[in-house]
Amino acid sequence: MDQTFKAANRGFTVIEMMISLAVAMTVLAAIVSLFSQAIDATWVTSQKAEMQQDLRAASDLLIKDISIAGSGLPNETGVALPTNTGVRPVYGCNQAGTCLPTGAINYPYAPGGGNTPTMYPIIPGYQMGITPPGSQTASDLITVVYADPVLALNCYTITFPAGGGINPVTFQAPLVNPPPASCTMPPGITFPQALTDPVVGLKPGDVLLFTVGSSQAVAEVTAVSGPQPPNTTGASYAITFANGDPLELNQSGASSGDLAQIVGTGLQAMRLEVITYYLMNQADPTGWNNGTPILMRQVNGQAAIPVAENVVNMQFTYDTYNTSGGLLSGAGDGGYSTGVSYNLIRKINVLHLSIRSTMQGTRTALMATKGYQTFDFQSSVSARNMSYQQRY
Repeated sequence: MDQTFKAANRGFTVIEMMISLAVAMTVLAAIVSLFSQAIDATWVTSQKAEMQQDLRAASDLLIKDISIAGSGLPNETGVALPTNTGVRPVYGCNQAGTCLPTGAINYPYAPGGGNTPTMYPIIPGYQMGITPPGSQTASDLITVVYADPVLALNCYTITFPAGGGINPVTFQAPLVNPPPASCTMPPGITFPQALTDPVVGLKPGDVLLFTVGSSQAVAEVTAVSGPQPPNTTGASYAITFANGDPLELNQSGASSGDLAQIVGTGLQAMRLEVITYYLMNQADPTGWNNGTPILMRQVNGQAAIPVAENVVNMQFTYDTYNTSGGLLSGAGDGGYSTGVSYNLIRKINVLHLSIRSTMQGTRTALMATKGYQTFDFQSSVSARNMSYQQRY
């Protein structure tokens, strides 16, 4: 009897199964590898995009402030601060008494052996900042000063207490609306803002420049009181400038430079923007890295605000003129150590403004040996209110 075997009923052999599994695993491994690389590339690209956006925003703000340094100030030679009291005015401190990570910094003396602290439109801070994680060099600070173009303080009439002294100083709004033609206001404003306005009004820590004739004085606001907005004709505000302020600008015993020295009629006031950029290192609570370096911006005696995270370096040089009129290029301290005044600075060079990625590359397969990604911004800025004043 013949027997017939049907081949269709037979399964795979062990060898066939092994070959099939090997091919499938090879294809799957290739797919997983491609997918992993695609994810890594997407992560790297997103990190770069985030760094570019943060660096662009930080550099735009920094360049804007530097470019208008000195704007609205009575002259480019700087403003003399209170002297001869044994207390030297400082910058970089807020109302809580917290100062820069490296501590409060004294305003520079006028070069040439003088003892008059001076507020210049540009004040370099060569290697006065922190040493960022991973760096061998201390970072720089930079401080710029210009007149606030928003609050119309020039429209107010200023008077001192009838019984003597200076506190509180009374600021009275114009008695008529529309105000006199001598009242200069920003576009879109038809009447001076209330000094208690929560957005643009005066706050403790604000720095005011007072002028009468050729005399000048700088003072720090320590208290503000008066009617709440909206402002009305004849509204009166009491502003206090008490001694012992965090910036040491209020020194009624000074021989010059303090508000008490120029008490009189016809006083005009403007708010100054004294802006300091610096780096600080925010410790990581989990302790997995060395912390997050942050670019900070401090205005007057207010609390500093973060501009961008992961800024790991900031350095400047300055093109200026020496006492003989010769060009001095690329000086880290603006030539101050050689007797050059800061008011002779003509160009500010952003030597490095460096930002790194939020996370290390070791967290991905693609960047296993490359660590952080970084971008470095470099530029030069002409402070037009210093460079071109009386140079036509």
